[in-house]
Amino acid sequence: MADSEFQRPTLAENISMLRSDLFARLDINDNLRRMDEDVRAKVYAAALHTLYGYIDYLAMNMLPDTCDEIWLTRHAAMKRCPRKAATTASGFMRWDGVADGLKVLMGSVIQRDDLLQYTATADATSAGGVLRVPIICDISGVTGNADDGTGLILVTPVNGLPSGGLADSIKEGFDVEDLETWRARVIERYYWTPMGGADGDYIVWAKEVPGITRAWTYRHWMGAGSVGVMVASSDPVNPVPDAGTVQAVKEHIEPLSPVAGSSLYVFAPVPKVVDFHIKLTPDTAAVRASVTAELRSFLLRDGYPEGELTLSRINEAVSIATGEYSHQLIAPAAPVTIAKNELAVLGVLTWT
Repeated sequence: MADSEFQRPTLAENISMLRSDLFARLDINDNLRRMDEDVRAKVYAAALHTLYGYIDYLAMNMLPDTCDEIWLTRHAAMKRCPRKAATTASGFMRWDGVADGLKVLMGSVIQRDDLLQYTATADATSAGGVLRVPIICDISGVTGNADDGTGLILVTPVNGLPSGGLADSIKEGFDVEDLETWRARVIERYYWTPMGGADGDYIVWAKEVPGITRAWTYRHWMGAGSVGVMVASSDPVNPVPDAGTVQAVKEHIEPLSPVAGSSLYVFAPVPKVVDFHIKLTPDTAAVRASVTAELRSFLLRDGYPEGELTLSRINEAVSIATGEYSHQLIAPAAPVTIAKNELAVLGVLTWT
């Protein structure tokens, strides 16, 4: 049974136990077969087995560390730690070098090459040869984000305006919070109940914002009484959040932090770019990709503020890569220290 020393009897053990008890109390010869008591013992055992199963299910769900998703919702509600919902990406569709006075109306439909659609959220008129139309993705989630320069097509035509334009700052779309990430936040609430301004409070509050999974609090960051909160995601490629997400964290924390006190400073970390030079055996594309993935995971684990990337830990990360037989770490040649406002990110990988 979950998280207890009690061992749930098997169905066969239940049948044997009930059969023996019934036969003993009714003084029935155990050699007789196909008796009513024998059938009754099996029926009772099945019912008891189901009951034990339900108790086992309840034991598993009593605490948030092993509970299923439905029960985690209940635990989270009791701790005021709801799951972060998916957010919708928004930004602009941009045209350069167009005539002035061209107008795109609110509600116009824009489409990406993969057929994902966006909708204009306001009227926009070109000026100075530039037209920027504010748009929002029609579906929520990270899939709505688009790199600057991604091709977009205006489905609703406008006379004199080319249908093709470019994505401009389309971001801040996040998927619904990962189940295990949410579970970790709920468990964290058992350790850090908000106390109106303790160091841990700012970390808990920051991680309630979509896109933020890690945070650090610094007392007297910009003078006596001020609080610095550095925020980041768990993205192994780029954990540094954009300015909009950082501002969202600040706006979320401000009403929760103590009224009496100095300024609140919420900021993104400075990337500490770490380059690697490795002699790899066997040196194949597949092994290189595996080593790259392991190094990203390593930097996510060990590349925290005021930490140190030791050579033995780097070598360990390379060694556990799938397909790696042996390697020589040429660079870095010494431990890498990380400053208070930095997070380590993977830089250039050189292979020999």
